[in-house]
Amino acid sequence: MKRNTENETISQKQLFSQASVSMLGLSLMAVPEFMRFSLKTMIFGLVLTGLFFWVQSIYFVRICPCYARLCTSFGNWVGKLFGFIYVSYLWFSQVVLLCLIADLANYYFIERIDKSWLILLTGIVCAIGMYQNVEKRGRIGEIILPVILFFILFMLFLAFRDFSFEEIIRESRRKMTLRELAEAFYKIVCLFLPVYFFPFILNQTKRNTSAKKSMNGSICLNLGILLLALFLLLGLLGREGYMHKKYPMIDLMSGVNLSGDFFQRSDLFWSGSLLFCLFYLCGSLFFYQHELLKRCRLERGTWIVYASVVLFSVFAGKLGFSFETYRTLVRYGYGIVFPVLILAAGIWYKRRKMGRREQIHEEDTDK
Repeated sequence: MKRNTENETISQKQLFSQASVSMLGLSLMAVPEFMRFSLKTMIFGLVLTGLFFWVQSIYFVRICPCYARLCTSFGNWVGKLFGFIYVSYLWFSQVVLLCLIADLANYYFIERIDKSWLILLTGIVCAIGMYQNVEKRGRIGEIILPVILFFILFMLFLAFRDFSFEEIIRESRRKMTLRELAEAFYKIVCLFLPVYFFPFILNQTKRNTSAKKSMNGSICLNLGILLLALFLLLGLLGREGYMHKKYPMIDLMSGVNLSGDFFQRSDLFWSGSLLFCLFYLCGSLFFYQHELLKRCRLERGTWIVYASVVLFSVFAGKLGFSFETYRTLVRYGYGIVFPVLILAAGIWYKRRKMGRREQIHEEDTDK
């Protein structure tokens, strides 16, 4: 029994590793979203995002007990409604990730296989890992993070050899408006919306009251790498050089080679690391979707949800669902709903806690 309990918890180091690996792929793939903003705007936007999530982390730690059992904390129907909103976000995110992984794998690694088969294969592998315990996922993240970081930072270092500061100096002269800063800040927050699942994960973390350090560390790491990637693109390609590219960082790394040209495709380190991060994130979404359904007492519907994700991913293009659709859903839906839900959960939890204290006090008085 004790062993089973240990399998359901992760250390703070494993939390940091798991969150970092999951969000690294997001950070590097989201570069095109911030191309039109000046470097000055992005620096201030990233700093504001870091401060915003630092404040949120304190709040997450305080309210995480009410996320352990949603139906018990909020009542049966309200708890299921909460769970449905979170699961729906994971559902759309899984569809986008499966399509993105298939697109990258088809373009850079396996050219002659239909994307539908790649989506099915990825979905099957993620489904197998869906029933693993949280400790195994934490261990995988802990082992793989140093390797992934080494390859990413090593490739960034190689790319810096041809860096030019002329474009950076030109960018520093661009004026920053408050409206532009607010827009950049909101877009970065929307990119890191998975952070709003930390209250669920904190319940499975040892010494969760001090786990905010791990959470903030993973966010700062990803914000820093995103800034480094933007800085590098400006210095090497210039704004016009990468403005219309679909995957600018991958295209940039395709031109980076080791000295002596003894390894012609060194960009495979970058593409492979990026693909693994996206794959790990997709697996994590499947895993925590299963956890959420359990906490909403809807575990029986896990395979229905899983099958619908994979099938919709296969026919996403024909059904008119695209990355633009997902972006609209996040910016005008979940980006607003998640902060409101977190705030509402805190107010609800505090009232229930005070109500219980008053009830206990009345019972003690009657005795």
